Amino acid sequence: MIGVPGEPATARGLIIRDLFSRLARSVLSLPTWISFSPAILFHRQNLRVQLYQIMPLSPYYVYNQQLSSLCLGHALWEPDPGQLYDHISIGDVGYIRDGYFIRMFNELSSCEFPFDLKLVKLELHDHMKVNDDPFQNIRTSVFGKETYCSRYVTTPGPSPHTDDTAVKYACKKRLGAILDLPCGGQRTDAIRTKAFEVYIRDNIDRWFAIAQEKQLDVEHMEDIILVSGCTLVTSWAAAVFHDDSLEVKIPLRSNALGNGGAEFQWGPDILNPGGVHRHNSFLPPWNGNPPQNQCVFIRGFRAKRIIFYMTLRGAAEPLPDDPNNRPEDEIQVMREPNVSRHRDPLIGVLSYIAQVENTIAIAHHNDLQLIEGVETLTADSIEEFLRRKNVGVLVENGGALLQDDEDLSVPEDAKAIFHAQAGLSGKPESFILHPVLSRYNLKLDIDNEPDHDYDLPEEEIDSPATYPAMRSLILENRQGYPHQITIRASGDSPGMGVTVRDVLKTIHEDARKQPRRNELNKLESAGREGMNAAFVKRCKTERELSQGPSRIDYLSGRDRLVVILKPLSEGAMDGENVAGPSTGIAMG
Repeated sequence: MIGVPGEPATARGLIIRDLFSRLARSVLSLPTWISFSPAILFHRQNLRVQLYQIMPLSPYYVYNQQLSSLCLGHALWEPDPGQLYDHISIGDVGYIRDGYFIRMFNELSSCEFPFDLKLVKLELHDHMKVNDDPFQNIRTSVFGKETYCSRYVTTPGPSPHTDDTAVKYACKKRLGAILDLPCGGQRTDAIRTKAFEVYIRDNIDRWFAIAQEKQLDVEHMEDIILVSGCTLVTSWAAAVFHDDSLEVKIPLRSNALGNGGAEFQWGPDILNPGGVHRHNSFLPPWNGNPPQNQCVFIRGFRAKRIIFYMTLRGAAEPLPDDPNNRPEDEIQVMREPNVSRHRDPLIGVLSYIAQVENTIAIAHHNDLQLIEGVETLTADSIEEFLRRKNVGVLVENGGALLQDDEDLSVPEDAKAIFHAQAGLSGKPESFILHPVLSRYNLKLDIDNEPDHDYDLPEEEIDSPATYPAMRSLILENRQGYPHQITIRASGDSPGMGVTVRDVLKTIHEDARKQPRRNELNKLESAGREGMNAAFVKRCKTERELSQGPSRIDYLSGRDRLVVILKPLSEGAMDGENVAGPSTGIAMG
């Protein structure tokens, strides 16, 4: 008879457990071989019995899942680097285990390797270049002093951080999480993340091989993260309501200190303390300001590759994880808690992308913004959610990405290409264009206000449009736009010159103007037909139709802005990345 250590081995006990196992799988729609805790598989006379023990969800899993709806990144239950490294940085490559981030190395530098990587000489390969041009690509901002709560957590008491009174947080028969930051922090992100997408696509196989060679706790390729942003603080307090069958209340008093840190006190009158996990940072006994090295949110890319195995009938060996080919009396040791149930929700996005397109899948934590109610979904249910919604997948540069309405690929015939040259008032010199103008394919929409910022961060839209800065630019279009557009610097600072905002605003203002009669008279029949067709397609109301065409209609429906540099000579390629001015402009 088969039994469990410490319990009587009875046939009735086995039958009850077997019935419970079937019921659990039926209610939760789980496959036969997914368990909640370490499972022991017994085989006796062709009878298989699988024992289950329901274990509570781990606090780090619930914590990240519940705070994912804030769209601030992966919430780390253990923000402290634990003396493994100074702090999490952009370019870090690592993985998350039990709620803390383990850095393998940083791809922006060749130093600071916590592990012995002498067999793999990472310092010899080309490292990622975030700032491969003279324009700013790292955005740093202040992260607010407040308490961040999941959807079902309430605070029936005084507002946090307003006085020295404890705030009582409550969660009634729901999962929930709170993160208290009485001192705030600093958020750092890469602005142009396309380089990270390309880099993880090109290097994920090498990173996974390193992890396997060094026997790191990386079971799957998608466990690896390339960090593109993080939120660092000095002090924090975190709590998880992990039992959705209880009503739990917990008081928290936080006190910001003059040195930039904070002290915390939980309780003591906690309602149902068994339904909540809580902990907080501690200030070591030093004099001075505490370091801002506690990472509460991490943002980055993961990648996944689907590998297909092909075997010949009759010569095929059983797959190592096939439960139908296990020998008798085998004991299977499983991780506790079961990793499959405690995956980052982003893994569900990766799995969906990988199933739609047979290529390497790439996903970022910002992709979770597309999923309503993400805090209630597991990785598996997120994959099913995306499948039901039939969310599109964009294949680009050898990788597959989740796409929203603004992520659609831009065909060549939709691009309105403007050639840029320096204004004639300045000394002729070469220059470089800002990537917002040359790479972002922003959509020209004259219905927006001229000061429309295209949802760009201030660091980009107020950045100089060229390097070095220039006081004026001249744009020409060879796709039908009838005249040059002259752009002048709006600011008085001689070092700033024309900004990205100046370029976008001037193009917008010129494109919404009515055509001149002499310009219309010069149009050939094909150009006039294209203009009229674009005008009718653009207008959505009778009022817009009554106003007549605008200059943007000269572009025959091309509404994706691309600014490139005018070649130094007529024989140069349009795609050159450095150019100088010329006195003559050939209009097309």
